[in-house]
Amino acid sequence: MKGLLSVSFGTSHPDTRAKTIDAVDKALADAFPERAFYSAWTSPRIVAKVEAERGEHHDTLDEALCRIDADGVDDLVVATTCLMQGGEMRKIVEAARTWEARGSRNVRVAAPLMATPADHARMAAALSDEFSDAAGDGALLLMGHGSPYGSNQLYSDVQDALHALGRGRFFVATVEGSPTFEDALASIERTGVARVLLAPFMIVAGDHARNDMTGPDDSWAARLRARGFEVEAVLKGLGEFAEVRQLVVEHAREAKLLEREGA
Repeated sequence: MKGLLSVSFGTSHPDTRAKTIDAVDKALADAFPERAFYSAWTSPRIVAKVEAERGEHHDTLDEALCRIDADGVDDLVVATTCLMQGGEMRKIVEAARTWEARGSRNVRVAAPLMATPADHARMAAALSDEFSDAAGDGALLLMGHGSPYGSNQLYSDVQDALHALGRGRFFVATVEGSPTFEDALASIERTGVARVLLAPFMIVAGDHARNDMTGPDDSWAARLRARGFEVEAVLKGLGEFAEVRQLVVEHAREAKLLEREGA
């Protein structure tokens, strides 16, 4: 039996979930009608929070794989909304490898969305199209999450790709890691603009977007206003972009068999 597992970090905000994770799941299910569809969230904390607050259960990665086992799936494609080869992607690969080892079965895991320079250029084009009018004569600052696993270069690469498209006032910074907010602030101040548009460079517009980006205390918005900028925010996760959903689907179609450990 053939299966497709869509894996996201998850979110406790139902409004952005409906527009992002749920929309990605629908795009994947529609693209692979021959495969039984499953979904999972990698954050047990978010799963528990949503269940406690709203009585909704979303499978963790282990729960989804147990469900897949029970249904007799032996040919599995694992899709993901992870942007980079960071901690969440490592969880997914490890879980898929463990599942594959439990029997005679095949598993293919999609690469993260920002795996190649072509992915960076494609994302930059989508961002350029989305925000060119909204940014107007101001600057755009995109908030990425960042990772301690050394793959933060993608943020600078996407920013370079935006600049190559003529979006010289579009900048990318991260909550954790580099480039930092201070790096972006220095670049924005050099442009001489008076207005900054903020938007998340994350699949969902969740806690980071509502607290670290636009919250009342020590957020990026508050710090920019303290420097005299007029600030606006767009709470729109990348999962709302049709081009990003298509990228998830294409990466799933191109998913490769896991390499054997020690090979």
